[in-house]
Amino acid sequence: MNRDPGAWQRLGRLMRDARERADHTRKEFADIAGVSEKAVYNAERGDVPRRQQPPTLVKIAAAHGWKPESIQAVLAGGDPEPSAQPVTTGTASGPSLTQLQLCIYEFGRACTSLGGSHKARERFEAAAQELLESVPQSSRNGFQSGYGLAAYRPHAIGEGVPEDDAERILRAMDED
Repeated sequence: MNRDPGAWQRLGRLMRDARERADHTRKEFADIAGVSEKAVYNAERGDVPRRQQPPTLVKIAAAHGWKPESIQAVLAGGDPEPSAQPVTTGTASGPSLTQLQLCIYEFGRACTSLGGSHKARERFEAAAQELLESVPQSSRNGFQSGYGLAAYRPHAIGEGVPEDDAERILRAMDED
């Protein structure tokens, strides 16, 4: 791990500048990134970590729309690389549709890992997807295309991509 204090201060400065350009307070940005306000403060402060790179840095980088490897690139003197998929951020009034959709998949996975019904999970996720698709495209604020979320949805090992995901992925690719 890079231990150069100047490199870490530069990373912190770039993170702070990106947050301020987006006109977010630390608290707002912490909510968007899914980390504590203290994690954002520590990252922007630019102190060299004691042991290893804090895992919250990847979440903060992603919330800025950077690829995860941007952290190492900046520490090596380079610039952050934008993600292929733009991140849609929530507002002060609440999270984005993207953030909520990802939470739905996390919730479904957690329920089935605790013994919940796989069929109920599939119906729940399908209903959420149907509801999302009913929202006019113009209202989605740059919401990422359907295949991005379908590809994210976790599947059991050896199960392959469910038919509904495969169809949605192909439809979304045709639209792009």
